[in-house]
Amino acid sequence: MPNPSKILKPGTILFEIAWEVCNQIGGIFTYLKSKIPVMIDTYGDDYLLVGPYLSDHKKAEFRPISAGDNSALSRTITVIRELGFDVHHGYWLLDDSRPRVLLLNPNIEKSRLNEVKTRLWEKYKLSTINSDELMDQVIGFGEILKIFLSEYAKQIAEDQDIMAHFHEWTSASCIPELTDNQVRIATVFTTHSTILGRYLAPNESNYFTNLSGYDWHSKSIEFGIETRVLLERTITAKTQVLITDSESTCRECEIFLGRKPDQIIFNGIDKRPAPRYELFELYTLSREKIDAFVKALFLPSYPVRTEKTLYFFTSGRYEYRNKGFDLTLEAMARLNGRLMQQNSELTIVLFIISKKPFFHIKPEVLEARQKYQDLRKICAQISERLGPRLYATVTNTGRPVLPNLNNLVDEELLRTWKQAVLNFKRNELPPVSTHQLEEEDEISRFCQMSGLDNKESNRVKVIYYPDFMERAKSLLGMDYQEFIKGCNLGIFPSLYEPWGYTPMETAMAGTPVITSDTSGFGQYLSEIMPEHEAGEMYLLNRKFQTDENAIQQLTEQLFRFSETFETEHYIPRATISKQATDPLCWTNLQPRYHDAYKLAFTRLYPDSGLY
Repeated sequence: MPNPSKILKPGTILFEIAWEVCNQIGGIFTYLKSKIPVMIDTYGDDYLLVGPYLSDHKKAEFRPISAGDNSALSRTITVIRELGFDVHHGYWLLDDSRPRVLLLNPNIEKSRLNEVKTRLWEKYKLSTINSDELMDQVIGFGEILKIFLSEYAKQIAEDQDIMAHFHEWTSASCIPELTDNQVRIATVFTTHSTILGRYLAPNESNYFTNLSGYDWHSKSIEFGIETRVLLERTITAKTQVLITDSESTCRECEIFLGRKPDQIIFNGIDKRPAPRYELFELYTLSREKIDAFVKALFLPSYPVRTEKTLYFFTSGRYEYRNKGFDLTLEAMARLNGRLMQQNSELTIVLFIISKKPFFHIKPEVLEARQKYQDLRKICAQISERLGPRLYATVTNTGRPVLPNLNNLVDEELLRTWKQAVLNFKRNELPPVSTHQLEEEDEISRFCQMSGLDNKESNRVKVIYYPDFMERAKSLLGMDYQEFIKGCNLGIFPSLYEPWGYTPMETAMAGTPVITSDTSGFGQYLSEIMPEHEAGEMYLLNRKFQTDENAIQQLTEQLFRFSETFETEHYIPRATISKQATDPLCWTNLQPRYHDAYKLAFTRLYPDSGLY
């Protein structure tokens, strides 16, 4: 790893700022978590993450630092608190690192918020009269951060440099004023997607074909996002360096934001794939846990043979069209019809994992899991009692014929067994969603209308899990990384996916994956690994074909995958080449960021000659 002191001045302070710091929303959360160990190794105590302090923060993941010292950071925090702002300093408790974080409460007083809005209008013609809760929080967060960074620049030594690396517009509303006020802070802005791209892709036909013809202003007005897009454009224009993570987003930046990025830097990984033999071991261990959950959910209603079951899954932020949930469900419905028509003995369980508001876990799901566990305990008790009795019977009689096992079970145990079996059975179908949603959504509606309702005759079953999968509270007793290792196929036919952490994570975990040619990772695979299908990684053509054609192609891919398993009983694991993983390792990507930081300082201090 290069020594940053050879590129940046010794003692350079780096703030990494994102809405996803201690706040799990989407891919940037994964991006930060995977990047942090390398950043700590590189910068040590000179590295600090900054994000919003929100009411639903997971307190278990944040440990506050109560005692202050006389450092520039502590002095700055004291000043900000004296101004009436809510600031939290502590550690982000991750599995493999404990980075320092600063969390700023974005909900500032209304009078102060209105002052900031007035200033933004006078300086940049940003109208926020009709702003929503998120926009108000973005503006509030930016105001506190601007004051904090300005004060911090005063508190440190004059020969020390400060780098502020922002991710997405939600964290970066202070960049324009930092630049115009000539605060001695170099700014880098990474846009992982564009606001207009997220809106246009699912709502405009032939989006990728017509990309260069869109008028950003008229479209932002049409979709009611003019203020957000104007803010994003202003941030982009005022930052010293602009970075994005894929060629497609680079093109969007030129068309929608009016600036070509200075660099394209792929999203990285912190761990290389495990050896092939280890992938199978991990698959077996995780598969057993998934089997247990599926049995608990389905066996009370009807038999399910898990040895003839494939586990497919899709996951990501809830964007029904952008993430390709619509295509996945339609293709699975058609696959269900084909398998039923062929009288296939195969069962496919599709897990859909996407965070949505819910009231609680459905009681019947918790009850089914508890009854299944109780039944297993009773089976273990019967086994414990029968073992010695069977041994005694065989040794005493000396007969080679197996005795009648019913005669070895006493009445008490038999009654307990019968009662447990009666309690275990139910007449209702297994629920599609594991949680009681606050309101019906596109996924639940599609399952109802298409007949993907978990009937016994269906070859495709659906388990909709509208929460993050974490070991501490997961119904499956495992976290997301364990879960994907135990699945047979990940399905990610995204329409708009500037990079695509979910398919990349899946392939790295050794699980076969279908991704689309519109995702940055999919494009990367097609260029770096032309023989990707040999490694059980498949591309779906979405960029220049209709949804119907894409559904047909996806259905065929799913059918071929299922048919291979049914006829050959082969459990494939994905293999991604070293040639493809090496460029994605953070240790190899970090020098690219150092180059961007150096460029930012060069533009901040053009006459210094230091960079």
